[in-house]
Amino acid sequence: MGRRRGGLLTPRAAEGHISGYYREALVQLPADEFPKLLTAGVCFGLLDPVSNIIVNTAMRASSPRRKKRKRSEQQMIEEEEVVDKKEALALVAKRSLHGLVAFLVSYFRYLDSREALRYLCLAKADLLVAVRLIHLDRFAMPSSSTTNHSSTRFNVALKCAAVSGKHPCPDTFSAIWLSLATSSPMDQRQQLIQLSSHPRIQELLRKIPLVHPQSSPRKQPSNSLATSLPMDQLSSRPRIQELLDHLLSNPRKQPRKVDVPFQVAQLAWSRIFLLLDTIHCLYLKAIARFPRGDLRMTHHRGLLKAGHCFGPMDDPVSNIILNTIWYDTAFPPQEEFLADMLLTQSLARTQARSACGLILFLCTRFPGLTTGAAVDFLLQAGANLHDAISRVQCEGHEASGSLEEAYTKAARATWHPEPEALAKLYTQLPHHLPAEVLSSLRTSDRSLTAEEVETISASLHGVLGSQTPHRVPKLRPQAARRVRHDRARFSKDHLFFRRIVDNALKSKDPPGYQLHVICGVNEKVADNGKHGYYDLKDGHPYCHINFLARPRGSPTATPTLFFAECSKDDDNTKVFCCCAVDPSKDDGRCCRCEKNGTPIVHPTFERYRGCDTDFVDMACEITMMTDELFSLGSSRTQVFWLKKQDSVYFDPRWDTELAEYKNKAEDADPENSICII
Repeated sequence: MGRRRGGLLTPRAAEGHISGYYREALVQLPADEFPKLLTAGVCFGLLDPVSNIIVNTAMRASSPRRKKRKRSEQQMIEEEEVVDKKEALALVAKRSLHGLVAFLVSYFRYLDSREALRYLCLAKADLLVAVRLIHLDRFAMPSSSTTNHSSTRFNVALKCAAVSGKHPCPDTFSAIWLSLATSSPMDQRQQLIQLSSHPRIQELLRKIPLVHPQSSPRKQPSNSLATSLPMDQLSSRPRIQELLDHLLSNPRKQPRKVDVPFQVAQLAWSRIFLLLDTIHCLYLKAIARFPRGDLRMTHHRGLLKAGHCFGPMDDPVSNIILNTIWYDTAFPPQEEFLADMLLTQSLARTQARSACGLILFLCTRFPGLTTGAAVDFLLQAGANLHDAISRVQCEGHEASGSLEEAYTKAARATWHPEPEALAKLYTQLPHHLPAEVLSSLRTSDRSLTAEEVETISASLHGVLGSQTPHRVPKLRPQAARRVRHDRARFSKDHLFFRRIVDNALKSKDPPGYQLHVICGVNEKVADNGKHGYYDLKDGHPYCHINFLARPRGSPTATPTLFFAECSKDDDNTKVFCCCAVDPSKDDGRCCRCEKNGTPIVHPTFERYRGCDTDFVDMACEITMMTDELFSLGSSRTQVFWLKKQDSVYFDPRWDTELAEYKNKAEDADPENSICII
């Protein structure tokens, strides 16, 4: 790993900060508590590092199991003293650092271990400060930067930290801290005092600053991990307070812009993943606003082929709706078909292409803007292009070139099927949309009606009219058979997952919901702890599904997003979990879905396969875990090319490029022709 300015952002630097905390804690702790400190006195928890060391040392209360270990602990400390007391502290400092990194990479999605180390060095190994820095550096909004201490993700992160830090009782460690985090100040104090019968330890515990929910520094919700302490208690280190003050007063000038000792590309990918998550939430909102009948029969096609989130409207959701309806109006399909399920990979590809279009638009319109800066502006703006443009201009960047040029390049970057027509539409549309159309597009508290969709379609048709069909090459016999095969496979999958979702909805109490559409499926979910080839030789018996549903008899009510975990048994489907989720608030992690690159919204509090055991199992191999999640999850962004699923929407009137691809595939292997996958 590289060094910067004498190693300020290296493991040795972080361990140096931690060693200082141990020296400070040893001054306060009785000498006979040193063995406990070496075994359990890790510096991570929900207080400042020194207080964490004291509390974790006090946790080693007397118990039958502890008495059996008393001699071994005494032997260990004698051996450490023979070597050197300083070396013994260095070992426990290294264990603490491993635990700190494990907490961050388990708690935060898309965080590489080297990036976690960087934040810890900047925060001087104070966990709460590091968490706050990450939230600031990721431009997290209040709703996404707060975490309930009873959430599954928080619990798992604590346990991962304890396991990686070689705490002797990880379950006890996480249980005590969770109890402290969710208790009142009076109960917290009482629980702390009861951790030890040693008078001097009890006196120290009485003086430790507690987690006061009401003292959040920026008046964010009281359950925020990063703000659960008042600003002046985040750490006793003045340099950290100075750093936080600087970031809060000028959040765009964050320390990630300095030269850092790890691959910059990894940081760029993590921020692109964050942008994709933001865009995914926007698409879920847009999908929920379509009338059920129109979406299932007509607009599932336009959404997946051309429903990008940029355009002339001043909000991304309206642009998705507008682009979808326009494409289906100007380039109508030869035949329509009913679909209750959106192709998961195709939807993810549309979102990834939208991200590319947003970035390229900003870089084209503002030539002095780097790609990384464009991503940051989009993150700040919540993927709202018009808001991002305003932010770029406020930073002093001057626009260059025409809007049509920027839109054309953005459309081409997104592989839009008709980029020139789209750019022309954008430049003419602002003058043609009636007030009633603008009003219906911007009404976000309900779904559109079929009549409103028809009005929007008619208005868009009046701008450019219907387009002339292209000269599409005729599919060769083997290519045509492949298209029919892929469509038959989709129909089979569609019926299968529709049946699973129907069973999940029946499990709701009361079962009064009607399916709107299935918008995400990961069919590769195995039992907890099963990773290797032999573990998975029987396949993946479970699936995770996101679907939208609304109460029956309420056609304009906004559908609710659900998460379901079900078995894939054809004869007897079992529903293990089915609950409503909010994509703007629920942030449960799932090792299985992240590895598969499948954008599924998971619940914050429920238990499901992939939420806990897999992360704990990998906690001692932090680099392997994060690298694997990054490399396998990156498939989510590597889907720009034509895929086998595109056969489902192949149209002999418009899809020239896809027809050429299919025919070339037959030329390459006429006996076993397949499309690119």
